[in-house]
Amino acid sequence: MRSAHSIIAKFCQNNSNNERKDLRKIIAWIKNLCYDKIVFDAENIYLDYQEESLFFSMLERYRKQEPVSKIINCKSFWNNEFFVNSGVFDPRPETELIIEMVLSKFDRRDNLKFLDIGIGSGCILLSLLSEYKNSHGVGIDICPEAIKIARYNQEKQGIKNASFMLTDWRNFNSSKEFDVIVSNPPYIKTDDISLLEVSVKDYDPLTALDGGTMGLNAYISIASLAPQWLIPNGSMFLEIGRGQAADVSNILKNNGFQIKEIKKDSAGIDRIVWASVSPLPFPLD
Repeated sequence: MRSAHSIIAKFCQNNSNNERKDLRKIIAWIKNLCYDKIVFDAENIYLDYQEESLFFSMLERYRKQEPVSKIINCKSFWNNEFFVNSGVFDPRPETELIIEMVLSKFDRRDNLKFLDIGIGSGCILLSLLSEYKNSHGVGIDICPEAIKIARYNQEKQGIKNASFMLTDWRNFNSSKEFDVIVSNPPYIKTDDISLLEVSVKDYDPLTALDGGTMGLNAYISIASLAPQWLIPNGSMFLEIGRGQAADVSNILKNNGFQIKEIKKDSAGIDRIVWASVSPLPFPLD
């Protein structure tokens, strides 16, 4: 048997912090231990023959640039762990800005109704409802696998106030009942998908990436439909791609929305657009 420390030292090819962190995550999953245990006590944690074999099979997948989250079927987002696989988009840290923005605009004690368009793993809606205990929400997606995984994550996290529906958002019928719409829609230009990292283009669903010729197809569709779903003064929080703030803002304005705020991510890129269908009854922060 070899220790986790010796295995990581031997197979960490690039000797980078990110790779070392990824190998620790794999071993933590194999040993059913928390990540910190591998960080601080790797010399005293040993893998038996079967565990080493499993590690090598997972390492082979990792060398092919499959994300660790897809290998171990687990991704951290907000304050929880979400089951993920190749059937759903891998939650990104920048998407947590949606949660932060909603929390900065609405009191946790509010009784709100959320609509999440294109749920993937369910991470946005379930994270919001973990904060807004008095609220409830609906998530819609065209992918049966996404609905299955979101419901699994809901059950695992014990969140009762969410429901998920298998439907194309263009066929979703609702009459001005939602206070807040959230979405991280596909926004990569079709011709740019081949330029993405292997870990993205080969392991995230194409439907979660492809935003059409200009990367704006989803925004055009959502902006035209959202006014019939939102209550008066309702809000919408959309994640956008690099360089899309002006185009998405114009699309929203042309469909009766006011742009309230555009929030940058940690890299200084415009990332989240907050819009409303009419003036909100409270000032901006």
